[in-house]
Amino acid sequence: MYYVEGISQNQLAKREGISKATVSRMLSLARENGFVTITVNDGLRDANVLASQLHELYPEVQFTVIPTFQNNRSTILDKVALSTAYYLDDLVKNGDIIGFGSSEALKMIANHLTSKNVRDVVVLSLTGIITNSDCETFAYETGDKLAHAYQTKANFLPLPVVFDNVAAKELVEKEDLIRHLEKLGRLANIALISLDSIEDSPFLNQMNYFKDEQKQALTEAAVGDVLGHFIDANGAVVDPDLDERVVTTSLNNLKQKEHSIATVHNVETVPTLKAVLNAGYCNQVFIDQYSAQVLLDSHA
Repeated sequence: MYYVEGISQNQLAKREGISKATVSRMLSLARENGFVTITVNDGLRDANVLASQLHELYPEVQFTVIPTFQNNRSTILDKVALSTAYYLDDLVKNGDIIGFGSSEALKMIANHLTSKNVRDVVVLSLTGIITNSDCETFAYETGDKLAHAYQTKANFLPLPVVFDNVAAKELVEKEDLIRHLEKLGRLANIALISLDSIEDSPFLNQMNYFKDEQKQALTEAAVGDVLGHFIDANGAVVDPDLDERVVTTSLNNLKQKEHSIATVHNVETVPTLKAVLNAGYCNQVFIDQYSAQVLLDSHA
């Protein structure tokens, strides 16, 4: 009754007409004689140890390691997203400006948010809009869910994610609305960063923006894609000319955020996260247990 049905020792004592001390002694005898065995799941402790060890490597960064054991990828993504959503629900307050990127992980985080009674919160995309209909984008759904949770409306940069030339981009950015939205992006105190490995970057591989030779050059030079910036292992932009044409908040601006939040739910993204951490682009990380171990091992 105690171990299977969850009945408390006090309830057992009353039901059986014996003292609580007798119940406790019987339970101890059951364990000592092998009638009952107890297995402690050590995953949470391991996750906390990993978080502490990673914090020692990156003292300016807060790590939350989510115990994930041997779950499949969709379950791991859901757990990491849920943990991040819980954190956001506690974090967001009146007057916050929340900037977000575009990824499945950010969409999942937004799906898990609960409604919070806050005022004057601003929600806006930090990047331009994907215009290729063949590429699935999560920006609109992410923005709408964030806005619904925090009693506001979502703002989206009405620009393509990349321009053909810098002159055209600079001309459009002179418009009052664009200037206002880009300024809000710079002022955002909470940034939800999208990270992709170079192999999984939809910007590079699914949007038909790049010729084969440019794709090859980016694949060889970059470890990943951060809000549309292609970066190397040190976090430096690998193609400055391309970077000037991309509509996104600057990497230096991410360093100034009060809360610059990255999420990782698969080991392939670890090199991108490591580059982001090396360059100081984020100060809070939500990561699954296995990816956290791989990140730690990469420093060995």
